[in-house]
Amino acid sequence: MVQLERSASGLGLSLAGHRDRSCMAVFVCGLNPTGAAYKTGSIQIGDEILEVNGVVLHGRCHLNASAIIKGLSGPVFKVIILRRKAAIDDIAVKPITQFPVSLAEEISEEHFSQNYPNVRTVAIKKLPGQSLGIMIIEGKHAEVGQGIFISDIQEGSSAEKAGLEIGEMILAVNKDSLVGSNYDTAANLLKRTEGLVSLIVSKPVKKDQANSLAAAPSSNATDAKGLKTPTTPSRPTTPVPEPPADPLTCPINQGRETVIEIATNNEGLGVSFIGGKDTVIKDTIILTDVYSGGAADKDKRLQAGDQILEVNGISLRDSTSTAATQALRQTLPKMKITVFRPTNLEYTTIETDLIKKPGKGLGLSIIGRKSGKGVYVADIIAASAVEVDGKISKGDILISVNGQNVAESTSDIAGAILKTALGKVSLKLHRYKPSTSNQ
Repeated sequence: MVQLERSASGLGLSLAGHRDRSCMAVFVCGLNPTGAAYKTGSIQIGDEILEVNGVVLHGRCHLNASAIIKGLSGPVFKVIILRRKAAIDDIAVKPITQFPVSLAEEISEEHFSQNYPNVRTVAIKKLPGQSLGIMIIEGKHAEVGQGIFISDIQEGSSAEKAGLEIGEMILAVNKDSLVGSNYDTAANLLKRTEGLVSLIVSKPVKKDQANSLAAAPSSNATDAKGLKTPTTPSRPTTPVPEPPADPLTCPINQGRETVIEIATNNEGLGVSFIGGKDTVIKDTIILTDVYSGGAADKDKRLQAGDQILEVNGISLRDSTSTAATQALRQTLPKMKITVFRPTNLEYTTIETDLIKKPGKGLGLSIIGRKSGKGVYVADIIAASAVEVDGKISKGDILISVNGQNVAESTSDIAGAILKTALGKVSLKLHRYKPSTSNQ
């Protein structure tokens, strides 16, 4: 671990990727003699950066990592590095010895022209207190692949006056490449721009090639400065044959992973879930309910049975229940969630017989669904008959009590049936069974 303090000129690090393009890594390829990294003497050319201020960079594109580091608040940075003797041979470029590195050496139109069509540079004057006037989305285009695209432009904005067009892919903002970046990284970069902003963009198709844009931006979508855009684009859109899906409005399709974004306005999602590798459902996190009035309920897309695979870049595919709780209860302006909705919900049936003694309960606390009929297990009391039996877990859906169907009962009715049962009590419950994504 190396501690650096950023000066006005930055950390003094130049970064490069792995020479094998199938391997993602962030290597130090240059040290500015006047920079903080050089002066500490603790970082060398060839060191691989694994983490900065708790943000994991291991396995990321070096261009994405550079943007992330520049977006971190300082001035003190705790950097985790890995030093290997052979690493110097893995760096994609020769060590940089001349500083400062010019913009032309770092990124230029020529840098992208071999891989992207119709590349051009657009200079935009961003006025103080105003946005650029563009809305961006993260998506995939048939010709240029995954990237950040302009989905709408505000009439009369700086972006419109500069000649930007809807459907163009943003390759770089000033000195920072957006190739391989996600929506959050791109939005943060655009928010921080000031004065004269240089964008390198690619136009995927020519005007005479294409069909009209199939999907219009949503009224809920915002640009990198929070610009509200109308439901109908302000003017004709640039033709794009395969428009990228807008995660703020796209539906959740069955049988495949879907990335959605929910505007929460710093409120909780309002969901309950089961699962985690420390529970009986080890393989995934499954929603059991969506609370009325919460951000997820207002968004209207998440529903009980959905499997949550990732939240704001945090993978929940092998997480504990506690880690999933922390991720899902974050209060941020927007939550980016990767969801898998099974084609058919499947359940494991749990059946058990318990003995209820006079004056004592079973040790089972139930709660009614907020998003539909039925009740599920909210808590199990320690040392109770239910805990000793060991078959029932939190989140299990109560189906019947002594043969009496309660699958569509309210919590009051189901609770009364449980309280009045005596002696041998036969319970039947359903437990969500994880389904496998096809992707």
